[in-house]
Amino acid sequence: MKHRWLLGLLVSLTACSKDDQQPPTGGSGGQVGNTGGSSTTTGGSVATGGSTATGGSITSNGGSASGNGGSAGSKSSTGGTSQGGSATGGGGATANGGSPPAGGSATGGQAQAGSTATGGSGGAPPGTGASVLERNGGPTREGTWTQPTLTQTAAAKMTLEAGFKATFKGNMYASPLYVENGPGGKGVFIAVSTDNVVAALDETTGATVWSKTLGQAPGAAGQGCPAGRDPVGILGTPVIDGKSGTIYVAAAIGASSLERHEVHALSVEDGSSRSGWPVNVSALKAGSLSFNTKYQNQRSALSLANGIVYVAYGGFIGDCNDYHGWVVAIDATDASKTGAWATAGKGEAIWAAAGFASDGTNIFPVTGNSTGSATSRAASDSEAMLKISGLAQYQRSDATQFYPAAWKSMDSADADLGGSNSMLMRIPGSTPEKVLFTIAKDGKMYLVDPANLGGSDGHVAVLEAASVSMAAGNGVKTAPTAYTTAKGTYVAFTVESGANCPDNSVTGRTVMGVRIQPGSPPTADVAWCAAGPNPSTSPISTTSDGKADPIVWFVNGGQLRGLDGDTGEVVSQGSGTCSGVQRWTSPIAVKGRIVAGGNGALCSWKP
Repeated sequence: MKHRWLLGLLVSLTACSKDDQQPPTGGSGGQVGNTGGSSTTTGGSVATGGSTATGGSITSNGGSASGNGGSAGSKSSTGGTSQGGSATGGGGATANGGSPPAGGSATGGQAQAGSTATGGSGGAPPGTGASVLERNGGPTREGTWTQPTLTQTAAAKMTLEAGFKATFKGNMYASPLYVENGPGGKGVFIAVSTDNVVAALDETTGATVWSKTLGQAPGAAGQGCPAGRDPVGILGTPVIDGKSGTIYVAAAIGASSLERHEVHALSVEDGSSRSGWPVNVSALKAGSLSFNTKYQNQRSALSLANGIVYVAYGGFIGDCNDYHGWVVAIDATDASKTGAWATAGKGEAIWAAAGFASDGTNIFPVTGNSTGSATSRAASDSEAMLKISGLAQYQRSDATQFYPAAWKSMDSADADLGGSNSMLMRIPGSTPEKVLFTIAKDGKMYLVDPANLGGSDGHVAVLEAASVSMAAGNGVKTAPTAYTTAKGTYVAFTVESGANCPDNSVTGRTVMGVRIQPGSPPTADVAWCAAGPNPSTSPISTTSDGKADPIVWFVNGGQLRGLDGDTGEVVSQGSGTCSGVQRWTSPIAVKGRIVAGGNGALCSWKP
């Protein structure tokens, strides 16, 4: 069986500067940067055929974390809620007979908001009112929603809701989340900020239902590298357990210095802390390696898989001191049970803003470049996609790691495999159908068999499709989206510069749509390119029924844009401006609305 295919090569590589690793800046348009060196974008596509697991837990959708100016390696969590049967696998499915996320009663369970399920057994595509409990809509990280009212005709009428006044203290480098049955059975959006604020905001008016500050957020002087910005509190998107009504969020705490990293568990109902929390990550060890608090940064979205909360860490801009890529695992029901794993070499951060994909049991984090001098894989975990489960249990083998054969040259070129998140998807008609999709900063796209990651190029078959040539330029660093239309399965993502588009008419930042055709191995081609956002926010996608009316949405300079998912033509130029929408953040789709996080406020557009 072929474990991995290389689908395409982005050309015109230019080694990117470390400014993408900066901690967040205070003003709008600042960029959150990678931790631990350069990054790679991972793309994904709509997973089809996700089946409903009886009695399991639904992993929910999450908002996406991103930010300008700051860097952190962090891990994204899949917020799983058990609703009497959970939808795992590509394409979210409706869980039958479950209970709502936080309070209130549910008849027949709740739909998992997230990926479009096509052909999934025992489930239906997510509904218009489904909760968004984790980054990019769910554990697969596909970033796609079914929204019956968001037809392309309706999209042309999108307007910023003037009456929606959702404000909070601080800048937002995470993506918003949404709980349909929140405090008192009412819907709330969850926003977090660099001031260590967590806020629940009324879904209709935006009024503050509750707000909690988790502690003082360290400023530039307290961070490990001299290029730090003020402040750096919460960067990563939280994850929500809908069954217990619990928000899990990671925060950096400190005044004159970064004193500790913590993971908190808060009640959706009122923001109160759960018993036994927070967990002091700074006190943990991975084998004999201690957590180097001042030089570790948390950027990736959190995940919740099989009852375990996962949080990933990297470093600050400048790659200073001895930091590593870390995965911290905490038992959601007993916070005294923890585990941690760290990369063998220095650097090798896990920092992609959207975190990483999960199949409900395993997580698939992706690492960046090494800052050390390792010359063998025994001493390095750089440029790798990994398969980790339980309390951060990882046994190195070809089945549990994928890394390009050129990993050492990627290290030297700052061409991280881990600048973007992994995505779990299905390609009907291919073998295997269920794959992990990832894209490196140098523009190479890989499909990997999640059952057997395959080791290096020397251990697995490789296909380099000549029909795909997408230039990385300053690097592909994004949170992609995947969706299915009547014309095929697509992955859409942003390219910083130098994208090699079919007609060469788009320059600078670009949104690119790649169509993946089934086969053994599959093939791919660049279907369309369009002018991209500034700063480089990340896209999501919607359809009205799982295939019709495909729209790729992103925020450009604070303004909402919608593109035809098959052609890339503009179908929506939403009126109104949202201030301070940061790099790599993604909006979410809720009840026919597109909601994005900005500095100190959420913004909502609807027809």
